[in-house]
Amino acid sequence: MPHNRIKAALREGRAVTGSVIEESRSVGTVKMMAVAGHDFVWLDTEHSMHDWETLLTLVQFSLACDVVPLIRVTDLSYPLVARALDTGALGVIIPRVETRDEVERAVSYAKYPPLGRRGAGGRARLAYEPRDVRSGIEEANAETMVIVQVETPQAVANLDAIAAVPGLDVVCIGPTDLTINLGIPGQGEHPMFLAAIEEIVTSCRRHGIAVGMVGREAAAFRRWHEMGIRFLVCSSDGSMIAQGATRDVQVLREIIQPTPPTPAS
Repeated sequence: MPHNRIKAALREGRAVTGSVIEESRSVGTVKMMAVAGHDFVWLDTEHSMHDWETLLTLVQFSLACDVVPLIRVTDLSYPLVARALDTGALGVIIPRVETRDEVERAVSYAKYPPLGRRGAGGRARLAYEPRDVRSGIEEANAETMVIVQVETPQAVANLDAIAAVPGLDVVCIGPTDLTINLGIPGQGEHPMFLAAIEEIVTSCRRHGIAVGMVGREAAAFRRWHEMGIRFLVCSSDGSMIAQGATRDVQVLREIIQPTPPTPAS
């Protein structure tokens, strides 16, 4: 099974970067993310419509490009977590986690016995590389990441218990949902939101767990990195296309409809 270089980097306290793939079904998008220098791709199924066959293709191509494939599932359930990892993904992202029990279940679904209850089968899960049963499950347990998203005040309140679960690798903040659930939708500068971030980082640091943040603007990550956040999820293929197209249209409109000269006085 391929070595999970972002898991190793985070364990050493180094930062890693990646982007969300939500719209594209093309291996070309994966390749462009890898060529750009990202460490991982976040293949989303919570809010996008990828089917499993497409995910299998994107995951296996990611492995061939040496960019770590992660899949965010729709919800915490064994069939979704197991299927995601059976594509060969090196990690699973669980949204809307609020309790220690949920994190323990996520770890159990992602790990083979004796660490969990995942069932063994299929070739894609090992990147089609030949492995005996023992080495296959040992490598998978060592390299597979479990990432949970904290998106509610209840989750923040339970952070110490959540971060203490063995087998958890990253607590990733879902900023939009967290602001909504705090009653301050979209207010990323609100003191209540910033206080929640500080609390999350402090709790995770106490337990040696990496913290992640999702955002659209790369420059905004300077603040988060300075706070100790190391799992940096920057933008998505859809946002990049929309932002690039909007910028180009603005320039083209200025060319097509130039500002009329100011009349001479």
